[in-house]
Amino acid sequence: MGTKGRRLSPQERRQEMLDAALDLADAVGLDRLTSRDIGTSIGVAPGLVHHYFASMDELIVEAFAQFADAEHDELRSIIQSLPVLPALCGLVTRQLNAPTRYARIWMSAWVAAPRRPELAKEIDRQMLAGLDLLTGLLGRGADEGAFQLSDPRESAFRILVLLDGVLVQISMRAEKSYGDVTKLVWESVEREVGLTAGTLSGPGGIASTSR
Repeated sequence: MGTKGRRLSPQERRQEMLDAALDLADAVGLDRLTSRDIGTSIGVAPGLVHHYFASMDELIVEAFAQFADAEHDELRSIIQSLPVLPALCGLVTRQLNAPTRYARIWMSAWVAAPRRPELAKEIDRQMLAGLDLLTGLLGRGADEGAFQLSDPRESAFRILVLLDGVLVQISMRAEKSYGDVTKLVWESVEREVGLTAGTLSGPGGIASTSR
């Protein structure tokens, strides 16, 4: 890690530390990170880490915020660039196929949050941002007549609770095959938005034709 052979600008050095924090969080967890860990991983003294970040809490919160913001940017691009049915399929598929690293960092953040109030606030911000994204998509689908639901935000909340449960499974399992769990997710999402079973994931459904 790091850029060998040249002097980094303050902005580059700060970003290098944030990137290192996420790499290490994937391996050992956000709550166990130390300035020594980060310094060692990029070849600098721990004191230099504190030169850029007043505390490990500040570094951890900023690293997690960057990580989650980037994910929401990608989801936003899916939602804004596709019709509502393919967009919903893209969002659900992305969660079901989330990289293990993504799942572990989220799990690590949830575990660390009770002992890090500022991280807890950032997690809440990010979860509300995800809720807003899905609420907007479901509301658009309802307006267009594609979805049949009474309250887009309540439906979005229930879908995200389900997907977060799958994320826990992803973070805990080495394998990527979930069998009936995956089927349950698709059926639950279809039922929640008033679609006929199989519309999204059945043979010839939106998800299968978009692969």
